[in-house]
Amino acid sequence: MNFEKELKKRNISIRTCSIESGIPYATLYPIIKEQIDIETCTYSTVARLASYLGYRPDEIVYKKEDFQTFRNNLHHKIKNGEMEVILEIIENDEISAYARHEDYLKALYLLATADYLSKKNSIPLCDKYDELRHTKLQKPYYVGDSVLFNHDKKNCIDEFVKYNIYEGDLFDAV
Repeated sequence: MNFEKELKKRNISIRTCSIESGIPYATLYPIIKEQIDIETCTYSTVARLASYLGYRPDEIVYKKEDFQTFRNNLHHKIKNGEMEVILEIIENDEISAYARHEDYLKALYLLATADYLSKKNSIPLCDKYDELRHTKLQKPYYVGDSVLFNHDKKNCIDEFVKYNIYEGDLFDAV
């Protein structure tokens, strides 16, 4: 999570955050300025900052998973049940969690997956993500076999192309 952006969005200074959260300024400043990783902080500091910002501690600590591992795990879940995947994505609000941590590739990939599977199964789209649906990656991202298609969009799934992600198959889990 980009704490500096989060505080600016709320029009809160680091000093105010320090006073109101009970986290010493000398501890908080390097966290906000990304000079130290939040994962190295004590649980007490993480819990106070999370509470102050209105999140759970696990929502502000983020370990970036390799995209290929993320994709493979998702494809295995899809293979075992499309409806369960749609429900899991929406109920766990994974899309917002990735977006909050500025991992837009995963956020948009999950959104495209949820939209594609919803359309395929005649389920209305979740309107919670309408604002994010107006976002796309700046550079094209080619996934799996889509690298072979290069810029041939007709062989890629439309819901992904919309976000500048070129995905050809969600059912390729081994």
